[in-house]
Amino acid sequence: MANVTLYWRGPCAYLNWREGGQRFRRTLGKLEPGEAEKVRSQKEAELIHGVRIIARLPLVRIYLEWYQDWYAASHPTTASKAKSEMKRFIVKFGHRPIDSIKPMEIEAYKTERFTRDRAAKETVGKEIRRLSAAFKVGIDLKHIDMNPLAGIKAPKGVRSVAVRFYGKPELTKLYAVSSRAHLWEFMAHTGLRRGEMCKFTKDDIQRGHVVIESIPDETGVGRTKSGKWRQVPLNACAKKALAKLDHHPVTVHPDTLSDWFKADAKKAKIGGSLHRLRHTFGANLTMAGVPLRRVQDLMGHADYATTEKYYAHLTPEGAGNAVKALEKLL
Repeated sequence: MANVTLYWRGPCAYLNWREGGQRFRRTLGKLEPGEAEKVRSQKEAELIHGVRIIARLPLVRIYLEWYQDWYAASHPTTASKAKSEMKRFIVKFGHRPIDSIKPMEIEAYKTERFTRDRAAKETVGKEIRRLSAAFKVGIDLKHIDMNPLAGIKAPKGVRSVAVRFYGKPELTKLYAVSSRAHLWEFMAHTGLRRGEMCKFTKDDIQRGHVVIESIPDETGVGRTKSGKWRQVPLNACAKKALAKLDHHPVTVHPDTLSDWFKADAKKAKIGGSLHRLRHTFGANLTMAGVPLRRVQDLMGHADYATTEKYYAHLTPEGAGNAVKALEKLL
């Protein structure tokens, strides 16, 4: 016999049930008692008869407010950005149950953002990806069972810019003003991502190489973005920086590490984000004549096309020599 119960916290109703040996709880939002009981009986019938009965899901606003709290606990320095990317959607659909929102309404919302708000495609694309990811979290945690943005394509902008990286003059300025100079120098000479750096310890150094392995943490997330291990030889600069770092140099959240770098880069008047150190590693390898396939291995790119996109134009035999060949023909 299925046992589906209701409980109340203020004006909000919550649904509890057990299924497959697991306990589930769903927020129904602000409902009248009769309406909540209808949802409870529908769910009970679904469990008894094995027939999917679409029950009313939480209000969009209630669910996304929960997600914002969940996200802020894991990503405190980017929580305000996530909140900003969702606020217009909440204004538009916040009063609606999640399962009442139709795909055509989402498409109309996208059009409205372009025409009425004159938002850029990149901006709307970020909002759609953020919202889709937010609802996916709820599904993964069994808090909700549908994503109203499933199948909705995020707009892609046409913005295309060259990769930015630092040269020796900029790095010299950075090191001169920063108390974390040895950390930034180590990252510039190894190409570690911020998440990889936050998990790095000196135990990862083997035979003069830093070994970055994709070992899942307690959440199931691996250390490397590609899911593949790699090793990067330590040059003299990396070894010198490493010697002045603690066994576990970074013990803060990756967002905080980014904030540290941004403050130092601003102080040095060189601008840029922490990821620019990684591009500095890849760009300077390429300009030094290292084959792009080797650059791909050292950077840990899953796809060779990524390496080409960022660095192919920097190869010694790149565009300059290609155009120079015309001098003998034209």
